[in-house]
Amino acid sequence: MNHDDRPTLLLTCSGISHTGKLTTMTGNILRFRHPALVTRHVQLTSLARPLEKECDEDEYLIAVDGCEECCVKKRMDLIGKAPDAYLIATRKGIPKRGTEEPRYDEIECLSQAILGAIQALYSPP
Repeated sequence: MNHDDRPTLLLTCSGISHTGKLTTMTGNILRFRHPALVTRHVQLTSLARPLEKECDEDEYLIAVDGCEECCVKKRMDLIGKAPDAYLIATRKGIPKRGTEEPRYDEIECLSQAILGAIQALYSPP
C-alpha cells in the first residue's frame, strides 16, 4: 500500500457532553460524506474490541477529542500509540456547553478542521 491509498481511521472521544456529541456527529457525517477519505470512524466510548486492536492496522490515525480532558489522547498514551494528527474541538473555537446539542456551524467547523488534517497527511512532503 502506498502513501496515496492508505486508509484513514477517525477516532473520536464521543462522550455525553456537548463536545463529545459533536465529535460523534462530525465523525459520522465525515464518514458518510467522504468515505474514500474517512474509511473508518471508531468512537472511544463504543469500542467493539480493545483500542490496541482497533489501531493495529496500516491506517492513518486521526484522533479527535472534544475538550481539554483529552480522553482519546490519554487512552492512546496508555497503549503507546501516537496519532498521525490530533485535534481538540475546544481549541478550534468551539465552547463546551454542558449537554446541549451541537449546532450545525460547530459540526461544519470541526469537519473542516479534520478534513484539513487528513488532506495534510495526503499532501506530498
